[in-house]
Amino acid sequence: MRAQSFAVVLLILAALLATAALPQAPHAATLPEGTVPLPGTDAKHFKELVAAAEKYRGLEALRPVPAGVLTEAALRQKLREAFRKEISPEKLTSIEIGAKAFGLIPESMDLSRYLPELLTSQVAGFYDPDQEYMALVRRKGKGGRGVLGDSPEDAIIVHELTHALQDQHFDLRKLQGLDSLSESATARTALSEGDAMLTMISFLVQGNMEALAGVGDTLQSYLGDPEKLAGLAAGAPGGADFAKAPPWIRDSMLFSYTRGLTFCLDVRRLGGQKLLDYAFRTDPPRSSEQILHPEKWHTRRDDPILLRWPDLTAALPDWTRASQGELGEATIQILLRQGSSSREAVAAAAAGWGGDWFTVYQRSGKRVLVWWTEWDSEADAGEFLDAARALGSEWRVEAIAPRRILLLRGDVSAEQEGAVRAAVAVAGTVAPENRAVDRKLFEAHQ
Repeated sequence: MRAQSFAVVLLILAALLATAALPQAPHAATLPEGTVPLPGTDAKHFKELVAAAEKYRGLEALRPVPAGVLTEAALRQKLREAFRKEISPEKLTSIEIGAKAFGLIPESMDLSRYLPELLTSQVAGFYDPDQEYMALVRRKGKGGRGVLGDSPEDAIIVHELTHALQDQHFDLRKLQGLDSLSESATARTALSEGDAMLTMISFLVQGNMEALAGVGDTLQSYLGDPEKLAGLAAGAPGGADFAKAPPWIRDSMLFSYTRGLTFCLDVRRLGGQKLLDYAFRTDPPRSSEQILHPEKWHTRRDDPILLRWPDLTAALPDWTRASQGELGEATIQILLRQGSSSREAVAAAAAGWGGDWFTVYQRSGKRVLVWWTEWDSEADAGEFLDAARALGSEWRVEAIAPRRILLLRGDVSAEQEGAVRAAVAVAGTVAPENRAVDRKLFEAHQ
């Protein structure tokens, strides 16, 4: 079983490096210009893969999925254009400023150049939810083999076909139509990618993964360690660049696939396809915390706390807001690993996350990060406080309420720091409803 599961992990890595998603646009279930229809043999095999995706996902296609072929150069160009369309230059600049303020990427890195190259380094195909078609790259294998026919390549197609089934039944545009950088969007992307990974692996092992004893536990030991996965990927095409990427970029890319997989596996084990479909159709997870701890979605509901960000104009006069957002438990783990070699300690320190928000302000070439975090308990806040203080002397970390930690990084005076502290200390929050999932949805499955 371990040898078989290790092989599955390698195929997962192939899928991670060989799949991509495109942004949203008007419906048009035909092949776009420049995409060549599949030849006869491949078209027949593609229909067999559609049937496999239907079988292992448990959803029937409501309409045909057009599929065609692009050259490698055309495919990469399309993905680069899609990247620029999905993330505007202004949004990407904001992301870059935020990441540098946290120390998550080097100051010299230009994300507008780096990310498109990394994301398109080795792509075998994708499903486009905008135009509702599959695009496959034309690569000749041994013996002149065409587009389809290899087991890893077939698995990748099944993965992408699962997205087509999701789109037809649940509307991916609607599901993912939030701010692409929010915690909620992170969770929803993990739901859709994890579901596709689960279907893909079930196809590989020729059995529903949730019913196979030991497979999930074995995969968990690999999927829980991004550095181990990156090491395995280093020998694959495109894997060397991926393995060398900054941990924030590498681990964030892996999160949707690996942690999404374990979330969907847990959901299907508890409530079968009915509960998983409910997550897509009615009540998707709302944070990376719920992806990491599925019970916080389906059993002991723990939705994020809403933070009311204060007006810091008086505290930071003449400073301009340059970036803002939330980290969530998953990214907090990545950040805390900069100050700790213990993955277990970092996971424990990030657990108990209640909510967070940050804003980066700039003035005259200087930058200051103001980051407010809320925790479920005083003990959780204290654990995070200790871990955050190991990040380095450039960080000012302070408990300003029993469950509230304020972190500052950058160039501000003691007077300004005090004014920021006072404003955040009295800022309000909104507790979540934490409406539980109806147990009738899955009791019959147990």
